[in-house]
Amino acid sequence: MTHRRFLETQPWQLDYLFNLGFQSWIVHVAVVMLTTALLINALPESTWPFWWSGIMVLLSLFLAALCRHQSRRSFEVGHASRHVGWIHTGLTTMVGLVWGGGAIGAGEASFPVLTLFSLALGGTALGAVSSQHAAPRSCFASIWTSTPLLALAHVQHNPRLEGLLVALMMLLFAMALTILCVRMFRFLMTNQQLTWSLEEKIAELMVVAGELDKARQAAEDANRAKSSFLAQASHDLRQPIHAIGLFTASMKETRLDDDQRDMVASIETSVESVTHLFGSLLDISRLEAGGVTPRAAPSDLGALIARLVDHNTDAARRRGCKLRAVGTAAWVDTDVGLLAAMAQNILSNAFKYAPGSRVLIGPRQSGGRLGLQICDTGPGIDPSQAGAVFEEYYRLNMSSAPEVEGMGLGLAIVRRLGDLLNLDVFLSSVPGKGTSVTILGLEKVDPAEAERISPARSHPLSGRRICLIDSDPDIRAATVRLLDWWGCLVEVHDAPPSQVKACDIILTDIPADSEINAREFIRILRDQAGWDIPVAILTGHSVAEIGTGKDMLDAIVLLKPVSPAKLRATLTSLFLTRKSHDRA
Repeated sequence: MTHRRFLETQPWQLDYLFNLGFQSWIVHVAVVMLTTALLINALPESTWPFWWSGIMVLLSLFLAALCRHQSRRSFEVGHASRHVGWIHTGLTTMVGLVWGGGAIGAGEASFPVLTLFSLALGGTALGAVSSQHAAPRSCFASIWTSTPLLALAHVQHNPRLEGLLVALMMLLFAMALTILCVRMFRFLMTNQQLTWSLEEKIAELMVVAGELDKARQAAEDANRAKSSFLAQASHDLRQPIHAIGLFTASMKETRLDDDQRDMVASIETSVESVTHLFGSLLDISRLEAGGVTPRAAPSDLGALIARLVDHNTDAARRRGCKLRAVGTAAWVDTDVGLLAAMAQNILSNAFKYAPGSRVLIGPRQSGGRLGLQICDTGPGIDPSQAGAVFEEYYRLNMSSAPEVEGMGLGLAIVRRLGDLLNLDVFLSSVPGKGTSVTILGLEKVDPAEAERISPARSHPLSGRRICLIDSDPDIRAATVRLLDWWGCLVEVHDAPPSQVKACDIILTDIPADSEINAREFIRILRDQAGWDIPVAILTGHSVAEIGTGKDMLDAIVLLKPVSPAKLRATLTSLFLTRKSHDRA
């Protein structure tokens, strides 16, 4: 099997052989011409050097043409490639024999002439090794057809011991060239095998890369499908939750006995829990889909802290926590809504996982950076879990709150929102002493100049005219009942009216089957009202579906379910803003 490797040739070997051969045979022609000049000068009366030169030049040129022709072809495994290889071997054999015949003829001249001819033949034999080692049989043919005849020529020229020693040296030279050819061929084979192995590995990597790309595409498709499902389901899920919240708020304003009031409070707590879970799922979905865009503006950090305390007082009381705040006069340039969402998630976690503890919220200065810090005196977090609390759907395993509600998304949302706002979120906890979460990186700005509005003796919404547009009868009934309790005068429509009567604010949903976008819908309502009336959109559609910013023409968007307190604050803000513009 080993000998067959040296005798047989593969297409890649022939390709390598012919790519190297053209230049070598052109050089061979030059060597033959110089050798011919030497022989003609040494043997002026002999005619055989001319015949020798002519045959050698023809063979060399034919081999050069063969190499040039074959090097321009693309080889395929088959009889044709091997056939051309045997033609090359046959021609190189003839070249070797002609060189050997020339050596016998040169033996008739002086020893210096024979020595120079030996150098020329040895050089061509060495050149055969360098250019023909890809096809060892051709190389062997070149060496062992010419060198033994050269050794014989030296014995004939000098039959004594000196001639025999020179002949032996010629044979040893041929053996050394053979060994060199074998080593170069083995090196070439090893290199080719490494190339094949590398190509196989690259092919495998390409297959793996293709599979990974398909897996990534499948994951992205699944993520888009999930986001699409949540977007489609959000409207139907928000509607009943929002209606329950409104009806519960309305029931609290009626005359209830203690048992009934306790039941209403339980319903309200359950609605808050479902709203929080549902909101977390939608928040993480919008963050994954890139549907949240920060809008920074100068904001009163102290006012934000006060609002958070006011909004969470009841939640803290239900969990037995004491919520306190540290005020500040600092103003910061950030998206106060997203910052509030971060703080709200941290506070909710403190109430859930540290019931009965003291919770403190306030500003924090660290390394010249301003931040917001929330601390509790609860049981703390085990160090083994501290690194995982910011992962999605990770829930702490704590004996203090074994049945706590939630899906483990609160701090994951905090970290995502922090990345959006370029804020750093740090958590430190000591088991048995409490936990602290700090939001750092807020940019301080000069306090914005804000017009102070003197408080009125009655609520600003009392007597205000609200145009309510909503296709859901339960939502309409609950909203009307709530607005009536606040002293509003409500004009109710189940579809966009042909003409909006005199009113102060439009509170509307976006019709699900409308063929126009939200911007066009609001423009039509304002055209019907005859002025730039304030508009609040109360919708179950996702923000991505209806658009925000300039496309909303300054309308406020509230996503169902909305707490009555938030709805009341929004309507109040719209009315006061309109009143301020009227005075201006």
